[in-house]
Amino acid sequence: WYQRRVHGIQQMTEITLVTSDQKKIKANLEAMKCCKPIEEFLKDNKSDVEIPLPRITSEVLEKIIAFCNQYQGKAIPVVEKPLKQNKLEGVIKDEWIVKYLDVPLKNLYDLIMACDFLAFKPLEELVGCAVAIKMVGKSVDEIRKDFSIVNDLTPEEEKAIKEFFTWSEEVWPQSQINQLN
Repeated sequence: WYQRRVHGIQQMTEITLVTSDQKKIKANLEAMKCCKPIEEFLKDNKSDVEIPLPRITSEVLEKIIAFCNQYQGKAIPVVEKPLKQNKLEGVIKDEWIVKYLDVPLKNLYDLIMACDFLAFKPLEELVGCAVAIKMVGKSVDEIRKDFSIVNDLTPEEEKAIKEFFTWSEEVWPQSQINQLN
C-alpha cells in the first residue's frame, strides 16, 4: 500500500488486489473506484487490507486496470443502440478502445464476466458491443462453436424454435444484416 500525506493526514493512493490465481496486483485507488465492489470493500474494511477478487484472473484484471487508468477522470464513451454498423470502428469512435477490444472472443468473454462481477457497467457495455459485433452474420452453429455451447435440443425442439422465430427474418432479414458491412 502506498500512502501519501495531504494536510497531515495519510491517504491511500494504491490498493492491492488479489486475483483468482493468487497474484497480488497494485492498482491506483482513484482509477479503480469505478468498480463498485472495490469501493464498497474499502468502506467496510481497513485501508491496509488486500482486496480479494476470486472470480478474476490476473490477466483479466491487468486489462481492467489498464482501462481504468486510461479513463480515470474522463468520460467513458457510450455505445449508441441499436448498433448501426457491424465493425467496431464504426460504432466506437475512440481508437484506444477499438484496439483494447481487438482480442479473441474468449478474452472478451472473460472480460465481460469480470466486468459483471465488478459492476463496471460502462466497460461491460463496450465489451458486450464487441461480442455482439463478432456474432453478426454468423449461423447458430458458428455461435455455438464460438461460445462452446452444447446443442442439447432434440431435432423436434430445434424445428419448433425455428418455426416460432420465423418472424425474426421478416423484422431483420439477412440482406439488411449484410448491408451493415
